[in-house]
Amino acid sequence: MTKITRLFWLLIVVTPTIVMMGGCVETKLPKATGKGAINAINAMPASPTVQFLIEGQALSDIDFKNSIGGQEFDDITYNFNFEVTFLGESEPTQIASQMIDVVADINYTLVLTGSVTAPTLTLWERPEREWTDSETTFEVSIAHLSTSLGDVDVYVAPTGTGTGSIPDIAYKLVSPSFGDRTPEIDLEAGEYEITIGQGDAILYQSYSVSFDARSSYTLAIFDADPSITGNISVRSISDTGISNELADSNFLPTLRTVHAAFGTGNIDIYANENFTAPIFSDLGFGESTGDIPVTAGAMMYTYTAVGNPGVIINEESQIVPRGSRKSTIMIGLPGSNLSRIKIIDDRRSIETHSKLRFIQAATNFDPLDLYLIEADTDINNIAPMLAGMTFGMAYEFVYKLANKYELILTLPDEKTPIATSQQLDLLAGDVVEVLILDTVDPMVADVVITNF
Repeated sequence: MTKITRLFWLLIVVTPTIVMMGGCVETKLPKATGKGAINAINAMPASPTVQFLIEGQALSDIDFKNSIGGQEFDDITYNFNFEVTFLGESEPTQIASQMIDVVADINYTLVLTGSVTAPTLTLWERPEREWTDSETTFEVSIAHLSTSLGDVDVYVAPTGTGTGSIPDIAYKLVSPSFGDRTPEIDLEAGEYEITIGQGDAILYQSYSVSFDARSSYTLAIFDADPSITGNISVRSISDTGISNELADSNFLPTLRTVHAAFGTGNIDIYANENFTAPIFSDLGFGESTGDIPVTAGAMMYTYTAVGNPGVIINEESQIVPRGSRKSTIMIGLPGSNLSRIKIIDDRRSIETHSKLRFIQAATNFDPLDLYLIEADTDINNIAPMLAGMTFGMAYEFVYKLANKYELILTLPDEKTPIATSQQLDLLAGDVVEVLILDTVDPMVADVVITNF
């Protein structure tokens, strides 16, 4: 028998043996018997976007006051972690992690508080609710995630029961401390108002909120957000992770108007076609009204000649949502070419960097290029940060590290400045608006800078 023949017969004999032996070995891998639900909440007031991962695989990005929920995983052990990609760095940095031995039918919530440089990660657990078709209640828990508040009293009362005052003690659900997530309480589905107080002092009171039967809600109390009116931010978070802001009924939304229409004279501003008294008088070119409290919802806002409501310069309906801060910029040439840029303001500071919003309101420069450079940088050797900025555009926020910068405007593909360069000393946390305007010289632009 040749060597090749002997090898062939050896393979025939040995291979089935290996297969049979392999079939007798039991796997060491864990076996899933059910699923548990994983949720996460970002309660770090000044954090950049945080990435939420499982075993190094991305699940979702989470901004402040937002959540991810309703994701189910087999009941085995996982490593969940949170990462931040800091401005100027190419690789993310892990800021927190948590091993969870998932148990079937348990709902887990990971909560980040503090700051991205010193975060605290808390894990909440609760059994998942199994609803029957006949149930008419919902369940609600309270999550106290505001570092600026001490212990508070939380009331959930039927709509109209205690509007404008502390409700009856019978409607007080809990008195949580920071970091608490209270046990669920069942209430009949319907319309309710949420009140948060300390003693006799009202800290927050919602508008009427609808709660559906056979649903689970978390009412989360966060630190104040400069993007909204009110001293406390409260959100309703569903068991699927949907996070809805619940505006404070004691604080009207605000509307800020900016006059950026060169050639149009000073204006008075009237709301809701009430011409007996303007909400702001004598607004000049390049000026801002600041934040003016207004009634929420859709309303006509009319710009007229100063002291003469019969001379309408521009008129337009605007929607200002409850609890929001909104900016409107009047732009264009005098007459029928006037229009408005409408922006829901995001004024929340980010602890790791500054953010800048650029608005191009110069009709004489359509388009233009914008450079934001560090000291001693030659723009002849670099591309603009924003190229081809068109008239009437409000650009998304640009993020910059804390530093001293020079702002330069040029015509497209040219390097000669068309405006006096502006020096910007940016700090981490700054929120800045840069408004580009026309001047009396059609070859020269101007810049107005606002720090929120």
